[in-house]
Amino acid sequence: MTLRVVLFLILAAGPVLGQDELDSVLEGFGDVPAFQPPDDIRTVLEGFDTDAGQASWQPPLPAGPPARLRFGGRLSQRFVVNVAHDAPPPSGVDHRGLSSMQSRLDLEADAWLGPAWKARIEGHLWLDPAAYGAIDGGARPPGFSDAYGREAGIDEFFLQGPVSGNLDLTFGRQILAWGRSELFRVTDVLNPVDNRVPGLTDIKDHRLPVTAFRLDHYADPWSVSMIAIPERRFDKLPVPGSDFFVGGGPPRPRTSPGNTFGAPELALALNGTFPGWDISLYAARTFDDRPHLSATPAGEPLLRHGRITMAGAAGNLVRGSWLIKAEAALFTGLRFSNVGARTFSRLAMLAGVEYSGIADTSIALEARNHHIRDFDDDLASFPDDRRRNEPATALRIQQTYLNDALDVTFLALTFGKAGELGAVRRLQFDYTWTDALQLSTGLVTYHSGAQAPFREIGNNDRMFATLNFHF
Repeated sequence: MTLRVVLFLILAAGPVLGQDELDSVLEGFGDVPAFQPPDDIRTVLEGFDTDAGQASWQPPLPAGPPARLRFGGRLSQRFVVNVAHDAPPPSGVDHRGLSSMQSRLDLEADAWLGPAWKARIEGHLWLDPAAYGAIDGGARPPGFSDAYGREAGIDEFFLQGPVSGNLDLTFGRQILAWGRSELFRVTDVLNPVDNRVPGLTDIKDHRLPVTAFRLDHYADPWSVSMIAIPERRFDKLPVPGSDFFVGGGPPRPRTSPGNTFGAPELALALNGTFPGWDISLYAARTFDDRPHLSATPAGEPLLRHGRITMAGAAGNLVRGSWLIKAEAALFTGLRFSNVGARTFSRLAMLAGVEYSGIADTSIALEARNHHIRDFDDDLASFPDDRRRNEPATALRIQQTYLNDALDVTFLALTFGKAGELGAVRRLQFDYTWTDALQLSTGLVTYHSGAQAPFREIGNNDRMFATLNFHF
């Protein structure tokens, strides 16, 4: 066997070697006796050199038709323990100790309707007996129990598919994430967020879907998204009784808009993707998530969500292990409570970098500023609580261990130049036991600041643990 290999290699080199050199190399090879392996090795190798004729390999059986329906879901149990609260006054809510033991079920289903169309539905249900005082026996305000005690709803629910060769339609409840930042919202204005317990999750985990018509037209390397949002949803905020509620007195009813569906919000995005960089241009006419106090013809104060206009841009640039990102947005038509019918504009800008040149490590640093043009000093008073400039920075460090089974994340959000407007720190550990079972645990600390939502929340530090089972 070895002799045959050698002869083959030499013959293959025939065109390179001269004839005389080849004869010299081959001289004496015919005198070498054939190699005979020992009896025990011959026994092991017996049959390996047998010509089996036609190859015995058979192609795999053709796969059956793809599944038209797929179900999935998640069961999770979360515990939150407040670790820094003092005893409340006799009429206050006691937030010490175990403040949440939320049991949650998420269900999702995907259906393929023909070769190109897809339908998706996702919903959730959760219960939290701690919000009803079942843990400590204390009383809770009715609004608090409704907001934190239970919830059931439809999340994403849409139909998606091509209208023509380069035009896609998506209709229904969906997430419409704009921008490049994962730590701040600058151009990301189409989905409201759930901020009832800030700091526990990232932006991507607390966006609230909205019902929208979306048309995407593709002409490589560009794409255009045209969006109409008839459903009116706004941010979910802390309510009276929560240790994050900083408002003065009970909330007033909201109007304008007061119905769930009506004149749609409109948005347009132009996206370009190129080797090493990308860019997006945005325009939107939406309702302001932050309401302002107004008055009815009878002089009664009401909260109103005014119409605002946004024009912005965002982009990424990749250079080796570095990812450089930037966003900018100009908002016009902003209304506030303390200045009557005057309108203002706000310029929001963000710059950030991510570095992944260290093994199993990712570092992200972002800086953002909100600047209100023609600032009025009355805006600094309650309930507006605004500043001419509102800078903020974010640092996130992620490392993986144990063959990617353990993720460790440190996040530091600082509002103001040195945290004078508030700050949040979170240390989180995510461990994957199996593909179906994961555990997340960590600690969140808060630092009080001179601006909502951070005013007087410095004692809201809490530990959390969540066990997730995916099926």
